[in-house]
Amino acid sequence: MKLYLLFDIDGTLVNTGGAGLRAMQGAAVECLGDGNLLEGFSFAGKTDRSIIHDLIRRAGIQNGFDDKACCMNERYIALLKPALAGAHNFLVYPYVHEVLEQFSRDNSLEPALLTGNLEQGARLKLEHAGLWSYFQWGVYGEVSENRNDLAHEALRSITAKDGPVDPRCIIIIGDTVSDIRCGQAICATTVAYSAGFEPAEKLLPAGPDHLIDDFRHLPGIIARLRACL
Repeated sequence: MKLYLLFDIDGTLVNTGGAGLRAMQGAAVECLGDGNLLEGFSFAGKTDRSIIHDLIRRAGIQNGFDDKACCMNERYIALLKPALAGAHNFLVYPYVHEVLEQFSRDNSLEPALLTGNLEQGARLKLEHAGLWSYFQWGVYGEVSENRNDLAHEALRSITAKDGPVDPRCIIIIGDTVSDIRCGQAICATTVAYSAGFEPAEKLLPAGPDHLIDDFRHLPGIIARLRACL
């Protein structure tokens, strides 16, 4: 039985050291004329599409909304690569490389991405981290402002490719309440990572199936789940 491991990126696999924030802030200056729009703004669990649309609304822009969104998308991606190169505190979370390498040798596991990042942004971040090659496919932030829609799109993609699956065989791994809820929206198995952006005391009330603070615990969870299905 194949298991589909769908990973979030920011706060789960990597911490970009503020590179994403700086790129988005630069895009806001260039496209919206205001770099202060991000003050007090939380990125946690949001899709890039949602972030960009929220910033345009914050700027009070009504006419030319779509043009501003295109500008933000393009400038954010253009600014992200140099921001990553200059992020001296960029971090790949402990044991991520080792666990993904282990999973890559198991043909019954299919690692993929379920992330709010735009696809180009996801690739830039994961190439910078040396992780991009581990993932076979992904569902990205272009899909919707609502993260739950990404989970439904992932389920549709899996079903179209492999036929009907037990949703418990889809394992969504992320560090925010939004990751947990999007997994619950399709009855997937949810694994919350509490060493990212949201702590255990915030994650637990959302009811994840599993909570880890160390990636070394993930293979054991996968093995136990496989034994039960």
